[in-house]
Amino acid sequence: MNLENNQLHFFVDKIKLQSEDMQKYRDQVNNLKEKLENKIKNDQSTGLKVTKFLLAGSWKKRTILKASGDNPIDIDLVLFVGGDDNIQNDLEKLHDYIVKYLKEIYPQKDINRDVDAKGNTKSITIRFSGSGLEVDIVPVVPIVAPQRYVWQPQRGGGGKYITSVENHLDFSLKKRQDNPSYTAIVRMLKQWKNYKELKPTDYEGGISSFSIELIVAYLDEKQGTQTNIEEAIIRFFQFVSAPNFPVIKFNHAINSVPSYSSPIYISDDTNNENNAAKKIDQSKWNEIIDEAEKAFDALNYAQSIKTEGSTIEEWKTVFGPTFNIK
Repeated sequence: MNLENNQLHFFVDKIKLQSEDMQKYRDQVNNLKEKLENKIKNDQSTGLKVTKFLLAGSWKKRTILKASGDNPIDIDLVLFVGGDDNIQNDLEKLHDYIVKYLKEIYPQKDINRDVDAKGNTKSITIRFSGSGLEVDIVPVVPIVAPQRYVWQPQRGGGGKYITSVENHLDFSLKKRQDNPSYTAIVRMLKQWKNYKELKPTDYEGGISSFSIELIVAYLDEKQGTQTNIEEAIIRFFQFVSAPNFPVIKFNHAINSVPSYSSPIYISDDTNNENNAAKKIDQSKWNEIIDEAEKAFDALNYAQSIKTEGSTIEEWKTVFGPTFNIK
């Protein structure tokens, strides 16, 4: 049997971060924002300085899931750093500055700096032990042209790339405005990724939440906006498991797709030179294809079943034992 949007929203409401739970995190976020605003306003130092900040990631894009054992609540905080025209060429100095800056704001907090074997900074995180909130710090360096674009250090250590945080947030907002089911679709597919253990880890690449968002957006642009959640999810699985996965690129983004060696290419929606899927190797991609094909078959079969109970059992094989519609 087919499942209607209102039935699937019952499950989406179970997996998303509830508004009543958001308040404890929002208080901490607002406190952090206030400290940053005061620091930026009163900073009289010369040279390097944070000029502004933005909240980003799934919190800002309204696709965040509730916390689970392996998936804490995390928020991306983007810090725009100016005052040194060459700082993008010295990422170690940039990260040292950010750590020092954050410790001045939060001397009592655990400012976690994760580094790789070569000593490159992989990530900088502020952890709030009481709530479990993790704030991932993303330093960026604005460039003159194109406007609203920045240098951003590569997550995972070493390297940098050009992107636009602001343009991406605008793109995400437009997708939500054009498709009222967009966030529900993305949330369910993120749940699938987590349940099937397909997300990236420190040890291997996987399909990121960002890649899922980009595929859903690309399909809406190329095949038409799909507001039916069930059909959009089945379309996603059919697309991912098809024999010839196309190069995903966006006409409004800057630059062209370069040569690449990864199994697939999913462009950042602001710069086609950035491959959001570059860490996926062939072995992992084969696993993702296999899981997408199983999901496509299960949900297609579920549509042919006449009883609700058996339909739900098929959906559980895709989204986990907690799946239900009432």
